[in-house]
Amino acid sequence: MRIQSIDVLRGMAILGILLMNIYFHGIMSMGYVPFDITPQSDIWVDTFNAIFADGRFRTLFCILFGAGLAIQMKSCEKKGFNYQDFLKSRLNWLMIFGIIHGVFIFGGDILFLYAVCALVIIKKLTLPTRELFVKAKKWLIIGTVISALFSVLAALAAGLEPEVVRGSDAFLEEYNNWMGNYGYQVTIQAIFAAFLVISSPLWVFWQVAGLMLLGVYFYRIGFFKRGLTTSQFKTFALAAAALTGLDIFMRLSFFSVGNEISSLLASISAIFMSILYIHGVIYLLKNNHRWIEIFKAPGRMAFTLYIMQSVVLAVLLRWVFPEVHLTASMIDYLAMAVGMILFQLVFANWYLSQFKQGPLEALWRKAYLASFAKKQAKLQPAES
Repeated sequence: MRIQSIDVLRGMAILGILLMNIYFHGIMSMGYVPFDITPQSDIWVDTFNAIFADGRFRTLFCILFGAGLAIQMKSCEKKGFNYQDFLKSRLNWLMIFGIIHGVFIFGGDILFLYAVCALVIIKKLTLPTRELFVKAKKWLIIGTVISALFSVLAALAAGLEPEVVRGSDAFLEEYNNWMGNYGYQVTIQAIFAAFLVISSPLWVFWQVAGLMLLGVYFYRIGFFKRGLTTSQFKTFALAAAALTGLDIFMRLSFFSVGNEISSLLASISAIFMSILYIHGVIYLLKNNHRWIEIFKAPGRMAFTLYIMQSVVLAVLLRWVFPEVHLTASMIDYLAMAVGMILFQLVFANWYLSQFKQGPLEALWRKAYLASFAKKQAKLQPAES
C-alpha cells in the first residue's frame, strides 16, 4: 500500500526544485547574474527563496529518495528477491539516464549523483534502526563541517576576483559563448557533471547520503504517517527560523562573504524546513484537506517531470528566447518557474487519468526489470 504523504511530498519536491533550478536552465555555467544596481524585487525574491526554496526541496527529495530505497527493499523481501541486486539494477539505469541528462541537456543533473550515493548506502539499509539514525546524523555532521570549510575558503577567495554583473564584458562573453553553441554547452555540462561526481566524496556526498539514510530511518519509524510531536514541532520550527533568519541577514549584509556563508546556512536550515514540510503535509492529509492531493500525480511521475523541465526550458531559454537573460530579473525567473510548475501540475494529473504511469517511469521500469531478470537467470544455474 502506497503511503499518501510520500507521493504528495515527492510531487511538491520535484516541482519545488524548479524554483532554484530555473536560474541555471538558461546559462548553466553562470546561473543568475546580478545587476550592477540590485532591483528591489530581487531582494524580495531572494528572501522568499531563503525562507521557502533554497535547498528545501533538494533536501526533501534526498530524504524521500532514501525512503524509496527502504520501500523497495521491503517489497523485495516480501517477494523473495535479492534486494541488493534489484536496487542495483534500478540505480545503474538511473545513472545511465543521469549521464545522458547531465551531459546533453542540463549540467545541474541530480540523478547520477543520487544513484551513486544510493549505491554506496545499499548495504547499510539493513542496519538496526537506532544505528541507522546515528549513521545518518554522523554523515550529516561530516557534510556540514566540510561544507563550512569550503564556504570559508570560497568567502576568502570572493574578494580576489571582480563580481560578474549583468551587461559586463565577462557576462556578455559567456552569454555569446553559450547561446546557440550546443557543442560548448555539452562540453561545459560534461565537465561540471564529472567534477560534481568525482569531487563529491570531498563534500556533497556526505550530505546527500546522510539525508537518504535519514529517509530510511523516517520510513522505519513510521514518521511519514504520524509526523512530529508538538514539542518536536516547536524545536524544529525554532531552529529553522533562527538559521533562516541568520541566512537572510547574511544575504542582505554588505559583507563580501555573505553569499558563501548564506549557502552553508541554507543547507543546514533546509534539513529542519524539509522536515516541517513533511509534517505539514501529514497534518493536511490527516485533517482531510484533499486539495493537497493534487501533488500526488506529479509525485508518481517525478522522473518524467524532472526531465521535461530540463528539455522544455533548455529549448525556450537557450534557443527560442535567449535574449531574456540580458534583462530578466529574479521575479521574471520566478514567474517562469511558477508557470512551468502550474503547467506540470495540470499535465501530470491529466496524464495519470489516461495512463498508469509516466512515460519515463515506464521506460525505466522496463529497463531495470530486464536487467534484473538477466541477473537472476545467470544466478540460477550457479545456485542449482
